Amino acid sequence: MLLTSSSKLLANDILGWIGFATSFSMLLPQVIKVCVTKNTKALSPIMFFLTFLNACIWTTYAFIKEPVDLQVGCANLSAMAASLFILCFIISNKIKDKVTLNRLKKDKKLNENLKEMSVIEIKNENELLSEEIINMQEKIEELQENIEELEEQVEELEEKME
Repeated sequence: MLLTSSSKLLANDILGWIGFATSFSMLLPQVIKVCVTKNTKALSPIMFFLTFLNACIWTTYAFIKEPVDLQVGCANLSAMAASLFILCFIISNKIKDKVTLNRLKKDKKLNENLKEMSVIEIKNENELLSEEIINMQEKIEELQENIEELEEQVEELEEKME
């Protein structure tokens, strides 16, 4: 049985809108997953850029063509929007990751500086303690000399008393 021209047009329209529906729903699960998890680490930015570029080209083609191919245009317009949305999320997450990494690096440098400062402070304190010990040793030597002098004086006094 052969299809009439009006039946062919109807079948063509039905297939076109089914194609639109599948194209539209193709990226929808990924968009929902990205919205819910905000995680794009496993996604390829190049793939979504190429999807966006492809959708731009097909959308332009569909709307320039005579007659306008509404199904192809709408399907690719939705793919263009979805891929651009995901691409923006990927770029945003990469920027956030870089900012976080830079903050961690700065924090690490700060911690290292604090450690170095602590070591310097400890060295300074040790130097101060060493100076105090040397001063105490000098005082001890002076006191020992004083003790020796006093012992000599005591001996002299004992001799005089005898």
